[in-house]
Amino acid sequence: MVKILYLQLAVLLVVVALSGLIAGSPAAWSAAAGGVSYVLPSAVTVLFLNIFRSMPQYAGYAFIFGEGLRIVLALVLMVAFFALYHQELRFIPFLLGLLATSHVIFFIFWKAKYHVKRK
Repeated sequence: MVKILYLQLAVLLVVVALSGLIAGSPAAWSAAAGGVSYVLPSAVTVLFLNIFRSMPQYAGYAFIFGEGLRIVLALVLMVAFFALYHQELRFIPFLLGLLATSHVIFFIFWKAKYHVKRK
């Protein structure tokens, strides 16, 4: 699960760099804010799941609680970024940063499914 966080950070860096090159510094910061508003809750969720790794009887509950926690924290961070920096943020780069980091997991599952079928 930590590998997914590294992939999310790598994708976020690419999106931030592209946003900065295409639309300038405000777009880069907006993309970074969008990505951080998903990567940070993901890191908290991974930490929470690792705490309960040694207790398999609670693994299901920990997963459900962790995912709920990720959703709530992501929403709180998105609202906080827009409440505090609404004049500086650009919506499209913010959304691209958020979507790029949140959809890394779908590409990993797609790749795994594709490779399993081919073997």
